[in-house]
Amino acid sequence: MSVKKLQVIGHRGLPSLYPENTIPSFVAAAELGVDAIEFDVHPTRDGQLVLTHDDTLERCSNGHGRVCDMTLAELRELDFGSWKNPAFAGTRIPTLAEAIEAILAVRSDMFLLVELKEAGEEYSLLVLDYLRRRGLLSQVLALSFHTRLMKLYRGLEPSLPLQGFPDRYVKEPLPDAYDIINKTCIWTREITAEEVAFFHARGIAVDVCPVDNAAALDKVLPCGVDSITTNAADVMLPILKERGLR
Repeated sequence: MSVKKLQVIGHRGLPSLYPENTIPSFVAAAELGVDAIEFDVHPTRDGQLVLTHDDTLERCSNGHGRVCDMTLAELRELDFGSWKNPAFAGTRIPTLAEAIEAILAVRSDMFLLVELKEAGEEYSLLVLDYLRRRGLLSQVLALSFHTRLMKLYRGLEPSLPLQGFPDRYVKEPLPDAYDIINKTCIWTREITAEEVAFFHARGIAVDVCPVDNAAALDKVLPCGVDSITTNAADVMLPILKERGLR
């Protein structure tokens, strides 16, 4: 019996070793050999697109307040690396374009998971416009907890792969949410084979997050998932190779 190969997605790059959502993290994940890299997009006050997970600055920088209330120049003054390790002091927040160019410089065909973290349509259209102009739609999956943004994208780019989440994860689920998406993501702590089968029956692929060690892999493999999202690709890639899953 053939073994199902698992796609490995580097969650915010390689945050086990590098500050998440930064160029060093993305480059390291690309060099390590993940199949795709996921990152989180926010707008700045002056209409730029930057990558960081939280909508506030406190956890991953020495700044305070909301990302969207600051200009790009103001954000560039902040340190997005020291919180992880003093060795990364001075790491700056990347723009969407800078991060993508750094990733593609390592591997030009890298698949990209672009998460829209905020609910605004205007910034979401800026993201889509950049991806179109850069010619990246064939190697991008867009995802969001904001189902209305996924519906917006589906209308504008019918062939663009979209990832949503189970309705229970979403603040404002839409009745037709599962008709819009191509993929969903379920948390490792609660995934079941029954729910995976539910989505597969609707033609929706299933990712699971996070899978950062062998115990987590043992939990999710029997469920029949299609990909794993990991914070620790440095740990998971050797395990998967040893098991013949890559």
